[in-house]
Amino acid sequence: MNEKLDRFLNALSAGRDNVKIDSRKVSRGDIFVALRGTVCDGHDHIKRAFAAGASGVVAEREVSGLTDPEKKKVLVVSDTLEALEHIAGRIFERPSSRLETYGVTGTNGKTTSVFLADSVLNSSGRKCGFLSTVFNKTCGDDLKRASMTTADLITLNRMLWEMASCGKKAAVVEISSHALDQGRVRGLELDGAVFTNLTPEHLDYHRCMEDYLLAKAKIFKMLKPSGTAALNADDPMVAGLEPGIKVGRVVMFGLGPKAEVRATDLRLMSDSTEFVISAEGLGRTNVKTGLIGTHNVYNMLGVTALLISSGLDLGTIVKGLEAVKHVPGRLDAVSSKAPFGVYVDYAHTPNALENVLKAMRTLSDKKLICVFGCGGDRDRTKRPVMGRIASDICDHVVITSDNPRSEKPADILDEIRKGISARSNYSIIEDRTEAIRKSLGMARKGDVVVIAGKGHEDHQIIGELKTHYDDKEVAANILNEMGF
Repeated sequence: MNEKLDRFLNALSAGRDNVKIDSRKVSRGDIFVALRGTVCDGHDHIKRAFAAGASGVVAEREVSGLTDPEKKKVLVVSDTLEALEHIAGRIFERPSSRLETYGVTGTNGKTTSVFLADSVLNSSGRKCGFLSTVFNKTCGDDLKRASMTTADLITLNRMLWEMASCGKKAAVVEISSHALDQGRVRGLELDGAVFTNLTPEHLDYHRCMEDYLLAKAKIFKMLKPSGTAALNADDPMVAGLEPGIKVGRVVMFGLGPKAEVRATDLRLMSDSTEFVISAEGLGRTNVKTGLIGTHNVYNMLGVTALLISSGLDLGTIVKGLEAVKHVPGRLDAVSSKAPFGVYVDYAHTPNALENVLKAMRTLSDKKLICVFGCGGDRDRTKRPVMGRIASDICDHVVITSDNPRSEKPADILDEIRKGISARSNYSIIEDRTEAIRKSLGMARKGDVVVIAGKGHEDHQIIGELKTHYDDKEVAANILNEMGF
């Protein structure tokens, strides 16, 4: 197929700017690749692509309704995703093979791990770029807001190519289960991959935890022969993958004795975390970080395990870990003169919410107040679970709206409420701004308020309307109105 495809691409002068997978973005002279997606099929939009001026189309079947000249511009292949992988590798010169490339997957901790790994690599003198849920960094140190966790094949390879072209030596890529399952990272070659943990999430898509695990585990098939697989030894499902990883080196991390990269002597404080880290072959040393909570200890252990075979000594790794002061939208403090603490966090899964709230519970012996909601058109089973977790840990919970999408906000709130109906320490306020206002108005000296679920996001999705909304910005404005 590749030889035939190459002739087709050569005839149409395929380049880095004229291959499209979205018919709405096609302009004159572009090549449109029709992919079969989970929601729509690109073959249904081939006529639109030609109408927009496409010079050629790669498809898996012939499409009715085309003119004879248009039919002659269609190359039929057995698998358009495989074809797109070849096209991306060709026009962007397989950029992951020219970079020291690391992948990060798991339910929670991915973005923080990306920021930590980037810091370590840059601190060691290896210029690094990264792609994450929150921001992307390709050329220089400028951060550009990301639109999704893992981009499509063309965009992904374009950004990696930009890194290599700008003199970057390494790249860290956050990889979602959807991207792995849908082939959006096909052809990516990894020097290392870390699996942070696995807890219930996206079961509306993956159907069961076993399918979710298998989708995540595909990351290890992307390892180069000498690559390193870092597994959470304290997560039974993740650790159970070890026998099936046949290439590279497997490194276990955690708090237990089975871990090769291990943390001991943990001291969790209100403004920092201290522990001793030991790594087989690299020795042991002290770590002091501004990142709070046991879950961040695991994130740092995972990155250490990821980079253990990279030639860096433990001191260099720890220096890079300690250099990260905060990660956008992850226990991100809202700056004010208020006598209580206010933090914004992305926690939108049961495990993430529990980890964050338990960490914040240690900050003060006063009240812990949480504002959160659950997104619409997503896994409904987690809603009552998150309600129970929040009410069990917090002194008061304000349940509110969070990207309801096509669902009725009141229905989502009611499903969350079912998890805490036996408790009385909660309020239901559908309007998110008023919910935040309520939580801040309840807070007194020494209390802690956590606004969870959206974190770094700067928008709210209600129906099909996407409008600007930033939890940190809203909280800061309300605190200012309160005189803080």
